[in-house]
Amino acid sequence: MGEKNINKKTSVIITTYNDAEFLKRLIPSLLNQSLEPLEVIIIDDGSLDDYAEKIIRSFRDHTYIPIKFLKKENGGPSSARNTGIKIAKGEFIAFVDADDELLIDSIEWRQKKLESVGKDYASVFCSWINYYRNKKNINENIVEIEGSIDGSLVGYKNGIPGGAPCHFFRREVLKEVDGFDENLKFNEDFELILRISKKWKFLGINKPGFIRHIRKDSWSNADPNIAYYGVEEFLKTARIKNLLLCTEISKRKKENRLTLVKKLFLSGSKISQVIPYIVEAFEIKKPQNFKEFVLFYIGIIYTKIYPHNDK
Repeated sequence: MGEKNINKKTSVIITTYNDAEFLKRLIPSLLNQSLEPLEVIIIDDGSLDDYAEKIIRSFRDHTYIPIKFLKKENGGPSSARNTGIKIAKGEFIAFVDADDELLIDSIEWRQKKLESVGKDYASVFCSWINYYRNKKNINENIVEIEGSIDGSLVGYKNGIPGGAPCHFFRREVLKEVDGFDENLKFNEDFELILRISKKWKFLGINKPGFIRHIRKDSWSNADPNIAYYGVEEFLKTARIKNLLLCTEISKRKKENRLTLVKKLFLSGSKISQVIPYIVEAFEIKKPQNFKEFVLFYIGIIYTKIYPHNDK
């Protein structure tokens, strides 16, 4: 029995929704791992066609690694991942987005790292490579941590990754916390990491585990309001569940508004649509740098000239 066939303990869970064409790139990166997965689980979250199943059938004929497929009614990424968790048999779980691909030793080194620490460690998290079409690839670095994590670092550049594909989990931990919060459609993986961190430790290694292919047509990029309201719902949940300090929630609420302001300006929105979010941002937390002060005074001047404009 070859090295690739021993010590197989990892279930890989993929969710897809109307993006099955990317599975042609992803699945070979799973089947050719230096340490093969115990199984590959693909959950179709109610795609409008059956393309995913056709692609999967073509790979099943050429591998002995079990590829499980289930199509369900659309319920969002949390629902799809939770369905995968229920099916999974592996001791460890790696989540992969359909449009990503694993580096060849991703399962092997992350599994070995998680096996080397105690069961009070829920996850090994890694960095990744952003791939931009026709542009230079960018390595995204993360903070290296061994032990308890600081929630204020989750989701920030050079901090603790909030995305589920960065984390290599113990399945029993995911089952104990009842998986992802299905009420959230955005930042649901942030919420999971913060909830797990209340009890378990993490091991962060600044080594890339996968390639993230950046898509301009992703659903969150199509409409800036989707991300804005999604983050707002996450922050509301974080406050109710006491996952972040009040000061951190306020900081993120301000950042969320300023991010929306930037996106609205770039999309050519009218200034009357943008100003209310500028005003709200600095009502939450005062400006901290030159750019913020410029926006702050633009908001003041505009509201004095046009005092009755609303969102």
